[in-house]
Amino acid sequence: MLKRILTAVVALAVLVPVLLFAPYWAVQGVFALLAAVAVYEIAGCVGLRREWALTALTMLFCVGGILAPNLYEGWLRSGSWMRADEIMSGGDTGQFLLGLSKGVTMGCVAALALTYLVFAVVRHRKLPVDRLLTQLGMTAYVALGFWALCRLTCSEETSPLYARPLLWVALCIPWVADTLAYFTGYFLGKRKLCPEISPKKTIEGAIGGVVGTGVVALVVYGCVRGWDSLLSLLVVFCGAMLLAVVSIFGDLFASLLKRHFGVKDYGFLFPGHGGVLDRFDSTIPVALVLRALVIWTPLGGLL
Repeated sequence: MLKRILTAVVALAVLVPVLLFAPYWAVQGVFALLAAVAVYEIAGCVGLRREWALTALTMLFCVGGILAPNLYEGWLRSGSWMRADEIMSGGDTGQFLLGLSKGVTMGCVAALALTYLVFAVVRHRKLPVDRLLTQLGMTAYVALGFWALCRLTCSEETSPLYARPLLWVALCIPWVADTLAYFTGYFLGKRKLCPEISPKKTIEGAIGGVVGTGVVALVVYGCVRGWDSLLSLLVVFCGAMLLAVVSIFGDLFASLLKRHFGVKDYGFLFPGHGGVLDRFDSTIPVALVLRALVIWTPLGGLL
């Protein structure tokens, strides 16, 4: 327990200043690095880590796919040498850079798919297809999740002033939901939620985590933005509960994969906590769903 607490304190001491004060490109670089470590952990989980060429190429294309559409916009939006509105207005330079970033992204996706096709055929006697497909699917899942975190750091759907709080929402919702679910389950839990996957999780704990997260989000939003709009408060409450549900399923999915391949933790980067995937298993799907909510629902305008 002491190791877990010390690791959490050190991680927060490093992460919080970065998220608060670092420029967009630095935050996105951190997420890309974490994604690369997560891909390395996936290779170890499915038993393909010794395929060094495949693992290295997977990490490379994953990082490229994440950074290409985000570093340009984050750098430019930060005002380094060209304003974002100049890019969006149709200037030749801005359009070229946007087109280049999209081209690099598609190139990384195509190269990743081609890499796995070649390895599947050339190494078919030593590389089980099911493990290859699992690694490819999980790589895409992780890359999309960290890409979403980068987009929440610098999103064109919200002003730069409010872009960073979206990132905090994606990071804090899983932590709040998990903490409230733990204490609710500890005091009130009786019925197991998914005993084959996670024996300690209870139905009562899950309900407490979901409803409690909605209440916390409601209180925080009301204190920061006001209590005037009942509709806004309702949207925030329902949105937070939805993200809490997604968080629980993300945690269970990661646990299911570990049990299937017989591993305890994905990695050891955070002593007492496991690896990157052990810490971001709930955050990845939350970031994806939050990104969708920002685009397609009133939640983006409220935040």
